[in-house]
This record gives sequence, C-alpha cells and structure tokens, in this order.
Amino acid sequence: MSKVFLIVSVFFLGILTSCFDTSLPTLPSFEEQLAIDTEKIDSHLTANDIVTEIHESKIRYIVTEEGVGSSPTVRDSVNVKYTAKLLDGTLVDSSVEGTTFHLARLVQAWQIMLPLIKTGGQITIYSPSVYSYGRSARGPIPSNANIIFDVELVEVIEN
Repeated sequence: MSKVFLIVSVFFLGILTSCFDTSLPTLPSFEEQLAIDTEKIDSHLTANDIVTEIHESKIRYIVTEEGVGSSPTVRDSVNVKYTAKLLDGTLVDSSVEGTTFHLARLVQAWQIMLPLIKTGGQITIYSPSVYSYGRSARGPIPSNANIIFDVELVEVIEN
C-alpha cells in the first residue's frame, strides 16, 4: 500500500510541477539593452528637437565648450561640476561646488566622454543605461535608466 501511495504521490507531484514555469526570465544582452536604450534616447532627442553628435560607442553627446589645456585619461582624477537627470527631467544627482573623482571609478559614459573635452570644457552626455548604472537601481535612479549628464570639467589632476 505504501509503494502505491508513493508512486501516486510522485506522479501527481510531477504533474503539479509541470504546470509551473520555473525558468528565469531572459535578460537582454549588452547589445540588446544598448539598442533599447538608444531607441529611447533618440525618441527623447527627436521629441525635444535636440541635435547631438554620436560617439562610436553609440553615446549621444553635445560639447558646448571644448576648454583649454589637457584632457583627462582614465588614470587621472577630475574635478567636475555636474547634474544627472533622467530622460523625464528628474534630477537624480548634482554637484555645483565641484567634486573630485578618480575617472577610472566613474561610470563608463564619463570614462569614454570626458577625454573629448579639456579643462574648462562642458559636455552633455546622453548615457545609455549600459554605460551608466545598468540593471542596478541606485537611490532615485531606477534599473536600466538612461541618464543625461551635464558636466563641466573644472580641473584635470594627472596621476
């Protein structure tokens, strides 16, 4: 009797578990997420009649002031004034006093784009989520958020 109960229990357990999808959702690859992000950024730019340059990384940007002197490398530290906003205009971070960071410790969008300007330069970066915070939500920044960074390069501190 116990063998029959065990066989019937295993049979019904098998049927019951086959009714549930236990697979994990598939997350987009870097390239797929970049395409999703780029489409959202391009829609924002078009809707707001904003014309940008396109870096080979697919990051959209506007250099409003080239600056003079040296451009930073990822080995350098930078003193910057900046704002960070979501595409809907929500301010998520800023520093109007100037803050010093080691460039290698910042998001990839800054590592890629800040070398395009020099001390005193200003750039607006339309960063796809894959070059900023990616799938990680951080404080007011949701997962897969595309970010608009307005950055003024106050000083390059060569390391």
